[in-house]
Amino acid sequence: MTQTGVLAGSYRILDLTDDIAGAYGTKLLADAGAEVVLVESPEGSALRRRSTSGAAVDPEYGGPFFGYLTCGKRSVVVTDDDAGRALLAGLVRGADAIVWSKTSAVCHSLGLTPEQLRAEAPHALVVATSAFGREGEWADRPSTEFTLQALTGNAWLRGPKEGPPLMLGGSEGDYAVGIALALALMIGREGLRRAGTGDLVDLAAIDVLALTQTMYHVTYNDLFGRPNRGKRDESVPGVHPAKDGYIGIWVTTGQQWKALCELVERPDWLADESLANMDNRAARAEEILPSINEWSSRRTVAEIMDAATALRIPAAPVLNGRTLPENDHLVRAGTFTTHPRTGTTQPAGPYTVRGEHVPAVPGPSPALGEATEHYRSATLAPLTPRPDRPDPDFDPQLPLAGLRVADLTAYWAGPLASQVFAFFGADVIHVESAGRPDGIRMAASQPHLDEWWETSPFFLAANTNKRDLAVDLRQSAGRDVVLGLVTQCDLLVENFSPRVLESMRLGYGDLSSANPDLVMLRISAFGTTGPWRDLVGYAPIFDYAGGLAWLTGDADGPPTMAAAPADSLGGLHAAFAGLIGLEQRRLDGRGSLVESPLIGPMVAMSGEQVVEFSATGVLLTRQGNRSATAVPQGIYRARDRFRSDLGGPADDWLAVSIETRAQWEALCRVIGAPDLAGDPALATPEQRAAQHDRLDELITAWSVDRTAAEAADELRAAGVPAAAALPAHELADDGPLQARKRYETVQHPVAGTFRIVRFPLDFASRTIPWHRSPAPRLGEDNKDVLTALVGMTEADVDRLAEEGVIGARTNARLGW
Repeated sequence: MTQTGVLAGSYRILDLTDDIAGAYGTKLLADAGAEVVLVESPEGSALRRRSTSGAAVDPEYGGPFFGYLTCGKRSVVVTDDDAGRALLAGLVRGADAIVWSKTSAVCHSLGLTPEQLRAEAPHALVVATSAFGREGEWADRPSTEFTLQALTGNAWLRGPKEGPPLMLGGSEGDYAVGIALALALMIGREGLRRAGTGDLVDLAAIDVLALTQTMYHVTYNDLFGRPNRGKRDESVPGVHPAKDGYIGIWVTTGQQWKALCELVERPDWLADESLANMDNRAARAEEILPSINEWSSRRTVAEIMDAATALRIPAAPVLNGRTLPENDHLVRAGTFTTHPRTGTTQPAGPYTVRGEHVPAVPGPSPALGEATEHYRSATLAPLTPRPDRPDPDFDPQLPLAGLRVADLTAYWAGPLASQVFAFFGADVIHVESAGRPDGIRMAASQPHLDEWWETSPFFLAANTNKRDLAVDLRQSAGRDVVLGLVTQCDLLVENFSPRVLESMRLGYGDLSSANPDLVMLRISAFGTTGPWRDLVGYAPIFDYAGGLAWLTGDADGPPTMAAAPADSLGGLHAAFAGLIGLEQRRLDGRGSLVESPLIGPMVAMSGEQVVEFSATGVLLTRQGNRSATAVPQGIYRARDRFRSDLGGPADDWLAVSIETRAQWEALCRVIGAPDLAGDPALATPEQRAAQHDRLDELITAWSVDRTAAEAADELRAAGVPAAAALPAHELADDGPLQARKRYETVQHPVAGTFRIVRFPLDFASRTIPWHRSPAPRLGEDNKDVLTALVGMTEADVDRLAEEGVIGARTNARLGW
């Protein structure tokens, strides 16, 4: 098979994993042209046998989901004998990167460890994936994606006030680990290319989810002395029934709330000024939501969308595996493609380079062992070109040092994307305006302070290691400043609405005229063309339109969404797309336009819904806290525990997820029902699913006598995946994140001292902090940037300040 793409012929990755995270992460590299060799046991990867719809799978090619995740990869079967080990040794010698998984059947059967692979392949990058990291007191504790969600605070934020917390559907956490893996493979490649040396990366799912599942709740709690959301509440508005489906609506600003009151014909709500506050609306959800539901249920999704769009209210239909490929905007944007062997519809790559999705055409997925003899007879050498002598300027702790990034972003997704580059050493210059600063500065600021715009926990956490240039782009002199800046930059990242930069004559054509080598990364909501290009986008909107909300909620209830991950995962995907754009420039010497709309990753993560419906006609849907592959699974009431933030006892919840026969038998022993383990009527997951209600009652009867932490410890000691469902603001002080020291303390000159979660890629060569410098103050680096990079004199800078082109204070209004 001939590989195409920017990495074709220059990167060979040995994939020893058999889970969604490993498959998705290496898929992104295979899509970009890397040679990905999937090492399987004679029985094949567990993913080959996965069938969430229950349909039979092809014994040679696997199910449709496996086909989606493995397009363009090669399959090699390695046996536990001399011939198999010799084959594996040759693959290891010829690999540029090796991905290891703690739960991999191949790694377990062959006794492979990351340290062993690193010793046998010092030339290679080794990425070790696990739940809790390679070492430490949590390293060997059992877990699933479900229990990790509970441990990292996301589930706590969702669900009924008096009922159990509610998980995100669709294996979202596995995909989050997958995009982190893809970033590790691209960033770690710099060491191979520039220094000729490998490295070992510890990639723990718990660390990834701590960053992506919630939005800096520990930082908020440190700054304010109280949690951002200490209890579950409903989104008001949220997901509402229509005549022909569901519509998701999200309101953040006061103007959007006024427009919603007009939309649903409730002018009386405008008279109640307290409802302009999101928290007050959530507290009165039982009063407000029925009225919105009654209004929406008398209209079609299209009618509501038209009316909401006219009023600039963020809204989107709740799409699913059937309706996603039928959506007019997504179809026009080329969001879907077909599997080359089966013709099954599947998501295309989530980003484009020079107007084409990556890949332009997917390669076929492999039959089991189809490349075994090819690699057995080949003499392999690594593909990534190594230097004759190491680059003397290369710092393995800061592998992206030497890159300069103009960061014209705001809120979270864009700043997080550029922060990835800053974490690894790039000079990132955050560009905003004193008159209209980054909007996230307005969120949760401290109004009693003179420089209140410097106190938002969200801005402070997402913008460390950057410099700040505050310049008014609406003025011609401000435009000239940006054009001067980009001549000194390798990458420009922006997440304005599609028409904004063009209206300022700062579109890609203008920027590339100033610097033909520039890579421009655009992070729009729905892309820059198509019917939805101008829709207002917040994180929940992409979860509605991208399919994640469809799988989240109780089986007999509507879809739901809160604590949406679209911003964090969209930002990480955008950073990966930017790295691919820079690789394209390295290959052909030309700059390019890279587009990574936030809807793209959400659709990619809904791939299982899409391919299962396309292949079998079965529409996957919500199951609450239950699972098609783990039975029993749920979040169960535990004994109340003392919550210091609430000043008294509060409800406590235990997450349990059973994936194997051994875990089922252990669960039965621990809860005092050993006879269930041998009951032939409960021998299979399907049989247990039929009696799930009964099993839930038995588990609850045991768990209510213990706190969730006590129950989880007892279950994990017996080999059962279990976890307390933690409030997000407690993450730094409880469980594995505390043990792994995943938070760093930062000192800011205005906001004070607080903690921020670390980035989740632990390179063995790295000992320096992730948050090396605090987020910059507004306009803090105006003079340095303009004199050193744009070529101005200090007199020029003073003149721009006098004319209001640059500044360091804002008159913007506090609040969203």
